[in-house]
Amino acid sequence: MFLYAGTFPRAYHADTTDVAFGVYGFRVAADALVPVGLAETPRAGWVAAHPGGRFLYVANEIPDGGVSAFAVDPDTGALRPLNSRPTAATPCHCTVDATGRYLLVSTFHGGTVHLFPLGADGRIGPVLDSRQHEGASVHPRRQRSPHPHSVTLDPENRFALVPDLGTDRVVVYELGHDKLVPAGEVRVAPGSGPRHLAFDPGGEFVYLVNEMAATVTAFGYHAGNLRELQTVDLLPEGLTGHRSAAAIAVHGRFLYATTRSHGTSGPPPEPGLDSVVWFEIDRGRLMFRGRKPSGGAIPRSAVLRGERLYVAHQGSGTIVTFRLEAGEPVPAGVTETPVPVCLQIIE
Repeated sequence: MFLYAGTFPRAYHADTTDVAFGVYGFRVAADALVPVGLAETPRAGWVAAHPGGRFLYVANEIPDGGVSAFAVDPDTGALRPLNSRPTAATPCHCTVDATGRYLLVSTFHGGTVHLFPLGADGRIGPVLDSRQHEGASVHPRRQRSPHPHSVTLDPENRFALVPDLGTDRVVVYELGHDKLVPAGEVRVAPGSGPRHLAFDPGGEFVYLVNEMAATVTAFGYHAGNLRELQTVDLLPEGLTGHRSAAAIAVHGRFLYATTRSHGTSGPPPEPGLDSVVWFEIDRGRLMFRGRKPSGGAIPRSAVLRGERLYVAHQGSGTIVTFRLEAGEPVPAGVTETPVPVCLQIIE
């Protein structure tokens, strides 16, 4: 099993002079991550795996935008470049559908969602379809225009759900033959800033982490339709000031999310901001079970596999491994990595 960390040359705290960036690969050995190499590629803001595990795709967060394809060596985990395609604006997320035929990409600053074909050799073809989001919401700086932040396919691989941070919506598309067909939307509370989604194992419920409000919203889900059930706060009661949530992941009957400090300027962040929060899922609803420090600064991404939770810390340049013991994340190891911003696992 290999873990891949997308990195790029900007950190809130660390000195990144003379550091190589791209996608760092690690072999997973119990609680240790053993480096296997680096594939240099510009600003690897998100990494997605092909369902067959043979290919890896990267959203390159560069001004003109681009997505890149790599072949994965099954023995060593090394990445071999295949090709790249432009996206015309800065992409922030990408995902591969369950058939391995399509790559879906969201562009944060462009306000668009793109559909690319994937060849049997893993290469990315010319764009097939694009959808432009419209609108705004209440925040005078961060919500003046649409910002689709991610794309998540439902368990049946029929619908693509796109949280839009700029418009406080989750937009739904049906994945047709070489097309993204608009299929509805659901709005969340103004100023929430929807970021990422995670389905429960049965596909009956889906959970949305709201970056700006630092909340998680639970929805009942059926065939592209979302019904809001509950919204829970991720921060301790009474905590004021900066609010930001980033990662979300579901494992069995537990949900995990991260809250983060930005720490770009001004006074030191309040205690408790860089945290992992976990809930137990009961018939779709969330019951708070605990909160603890994430073990680093600015926990931007998290991925689950088996009884392990891996959290990437953009600010401290670390990946923290947690063992899950009756649902509780217990720190088990730390791996230094230059500015990790996203994680992906291939088995």
